[in-house]
Amino acid sequence: MRKQTKLVAVLSTAALLAIGASMTSFAAQGWAEEDGTWVYYTRDGERATDKWAKSGNNWYYLNSDGEMAVDTLIEDGDNYYYVDANGVMASNQWVAIENEDAGDNDEPDQNWYYFQANGKALTNGNNSKVALKTINGKKYAFDDEGKMLWGWVSADSAEHIDNTDGDAFLTGDYYFGGSDDGAMTVGWLQMDITYEAATSDNTIAPVFNEDEDQTRWFYFQSNGKKVKADSGDEQKEKTINGKKYAFDENGAMTAEWSRDAEEYNKIATENIATDARAAKVTQSWRWFQSAEDGARLNKGWFKVVPAEDLDKDRYDDDEDHWYYADGSGNLYAGEFKTIKGKKYAFRNDGRMVDGLKFINDSGESLDVKDDDNDEADFGPFDTEDDFLANAAKYEQKGYYCYYFGNEEDGSMKTDKTNLEIDGDRFNFYFETSGSKKGAGLSGEKDDKLYQSGMLLKAGSDEKYQVVKQTNIEDVNGKTIKTYEKFDDADAFMENAGFKLVPEDQKAAVLKALGLNKKADDIKELYIAGGALNSDGKVDAASYKEYYLVNTSGKIINTNSKNTDGSDYRYFVEKNVGIKAVYVEN
Repeated sequence: MRKQTKLVAVLSTAALLAIGASMTSFAAQGWAEEDGTWVYYTRDGERATDKWAKSGNNWYYLNSDGEMAVDTLIEDGDNYYYVDANGVMASNQWVAIENEDAGDNDEPDQNWYYFQANGKALTNGNNSKVALKTINGKKYAFDDEGKMLWGWVSADSAEHIDNTDGDAFLTGDYYFGGSDDGAMTVGWLQMDITYEAATSDNTIAPVFNEDEDQTRWFYFQSNGKKVKADSGDEQKEKTINGKKYAFDENGAMTAEWSRDAEEYNKIATENIATDARAAKVTQSWRWFQSAEDGARLNKGWFKVVPAEDLDKDRYDDDEDHWYYADGSGNLYAGEFKTIKGKKYAFRNDGRMVDGLKFINDSGESLDVKDDDNDEADFGPFDTEDDFLANAAKYEQKGYYCYYFGNEEDGSMKTDKTNLEIDGDRFNFYFETSGSKKGAGLSGEKDDKLYQSGMLLKAGSDEKYQVVKQTNIEDVNGKTIKTYEKFDDADAFMENAGFKLVPEDQKAAVLKALGLNKKADDIKELYIAGGALNSDGKVDAASYKEYYLVNTSGKIINTNSKNTDGSDYRYFVEKNVGIKAVYVEN
């Protein structure tokens, strides 16, 4: 904006001559030069005072002494005018006039005025609200004395708001630029502010809480008013150039985390379980990206540190996690979701699940158990021993084992999968279809046994190990299979009731077993009960309960003799089971 600066208040000789050349002197009425200035006499011969007089095309003002006013602001009734250094009334122009209060309370060095074609300064008039004026295609505002307003201005009061403390934005509705600009701002504007209130607010724009001196974005509509929320516990959303933004009650653009107050308040009144409420509260959070951007992420993945109110421990530790916005900007939480053909799980706090987890989805939200769980009713599963010791406890209580890849993947795995537990690799199988797709299998598949997905196989040192199947009832009254793997032959025989056969009965037992062995060749011989039954036969550990597996996990169901790493030999009869365990001399 081009504005004419203030002219010098002293008339030069050349200026006086110029005025004289344009004025016609009359003996009794008209202009006269006296003592280096100009005066105007009326018909009765008196000097005109406090009046306008014209010469040629220009108007001049005679002050209370009857002298022509120069370089000064003229208050005439309810109107304000300006006469320049030559005394000519200004029109259709900007004029800067020195401010006597410069330096006090954010006062500028000079005040700008705009004088119309009739010489009158634009003012706010008698309006209680700001009355916008258009000059050369731009909008401005003035106070009731014609001073151009600048900086922050309230819609209800045509006054510049003192911004010495950087908090004028709190009550300002318009922003009219700097003291030498004054054009009404439309669109985006970034500015430095002091925001004490934000430091105690963890819900609205929590990213700004660490420092009250902040840099924030504001958005001004076509009418010049900033976009702002109606109250401090909500956000005002607005679509700008196809993107969603939100603003607080003071008009500061929201960045990073923000909570949908309306949705949150609705959830607070619902009669639902604690876990379900936690998930729904999480779903009311939205992510508005960086403080430089601020556009709401409507749909898609993002990896960030959680808001303090969303997850205080991880917020304090500055841990970032993956989240997903559902298309309306709200988070997925407490649920399984299929995204681009892959299935994911989200905790009640919205974090994407990764790694090996036990999950119960029978309620209104997901209950996710981590591998270091130390709850008395469950236990950890971060080693092979802990997994096999505690997996059945989880399944009995309605939890199923899932694997979601690493933290940069998170998609639910199905079918055969090889994964690491405590530094060792293990084979798992996860259901490929049905209502429990992705859940670890507990049962038999391809002549192999699985507990919660983990393949039950003998260790390389053990060569062969026994697995016991037990049918139990879960919390839902459903019969499920659980498995226990014995460390060695001794542990199996103690559980199965195998006892040492006395020396004097070895030959008879070997004959009943059909083992082509001499009694002298057998150092130790174990069978169920330690003796033949009443029919003179050997009882067997049924395949409905005990299974012998090798290092690949294959169930041994053939007539065979299988030596483990401790030289115990398992004698198996096809479709019957383990009939004896012995050690040769």
